[in-house]
Amino acid sequence: MKKKGNQMKKHKFCPLCRSALSPRKIDDTVRLVCTQCGWVFYANPLPSAVAFVLRGEDEVLLIKRGIRPGKGKWALPSGFVEIDETPEKTVIRELKEETNIDGTLEDLIGVYTEPTSMYGNVLLIAYDVKFHKGKPRARTDTVDAKFFPLSKLPKIPFSSHRAIIRDAVSRRKEANSVNVCVLKSKITEATITNTKLFYKGSMGIDGTVLKKVDILPGEKVQVLNYDNGERLETYTIEERAGSGRIVLYGPASRKGKVGQRLCILSYANMNYDDAKAFRAKVVTLDSKNRIKRR
Repeated sequence: MKKKGNQMKKHKFCPLCRSALSPRKIDDTVRLVCTQCGWVFYANPLPSAVAFVLRGEDEVLLIKRGIRPGKGKWALPSGFVEIDETPEKTVIRELKEETNIDGTLEDLIGVYTEPTSMYGNVLLIAYDVKFHKGKPRARTDTVDAKFFPLSKLPKIPFSSHRAIIRDAVSRRKEANSVNVCVLKSKITEATITNTKLFYKGSMGIDGTVLKKVDILPGEKVQVLNYDNGERLETYTIEERAGSGRIVLYGPASRKGKVGQRLCILSYANMNYDDAKAFRAKVVTLDSKNRIKRR
């Protein structure tokens, strides 16, 4: 059974009828309930909006807090959502009020929680905000405001703020990364065992061979014919494992004859850094389409 801890001790009377509150189990949780009108104190987390503002490529805006919690410590600009505004409006307002910086909303980074002794759990809605104009200076609830290099950030006491910075930087890095198409799998010296023109399929490959090179049934492949120079793109069908069958079905059957040798390739898209470390899976087949070497 869940309990609300210190938050239950802070409330004794109903805000509607002023009658006494009493603990009662509701939805497997002990909550304070009015003994007269039935009003329930749910102790929901307070919503707060947080701004991640980057200047240039590597300078993030931080404030030195002038109030608790975290008084005198560095953190991201943030503030509670007022009852008559949206989180998007809050984050732009708080940014201006705390730092003198004007910004425009870019994107939602994520939603986080932070336990506090003053407010209980705080629900933080973090936004990526584009720096527009202004010189950072301390204003409401702050004693300082400045941009810090990401490599030289001061100590930030709030784990949620540290997570926001980490996630925001990761998202930007991913968005700015260059994707390349690289070779993922290669079956070389495969010998055509059958062709079948009037069939709904396309490229049949022994299931054992498919698994060795991580090609899925239905995956797109490029097929190169060593003997006649033909090239085609099609999808795979898994033939019985160990059968040695390499079959051209449907229109693909026009691109090769039984006994001719094929090179079968599949590709994958990935970011540049991952591509540098990636190694394709390659198998060479013997005349009976058994794996000769990997």
